[in-house]
Amino acid sequence: MDAPDAALFGVSAVVAATVVAAVVVAGLLFGFDESVLRPFALLVAEPFAWIVVAALLVAVVGHAYIG
Repeated sequence: MDAPDAALFGVSAVVAATVVAAVVVAGLLFGFDESVLRPFALLVAEPFAWIVVAALLVAVVGHAYIG
């Protein structure tokens, strides 16, 4: 992975962490109801969701190495 790919990966990681933090803060401020927790509950309950997330991660990393 060269410098531009590493920078893009770093920016996407920061954006993902910001989104997760925003969801947690919104849940703390407005209460954790079913709509806020649904994506996290899906990841916990469905092993297929982890397979999809892993496949997306492999595709992104593979694309960075192939490019």
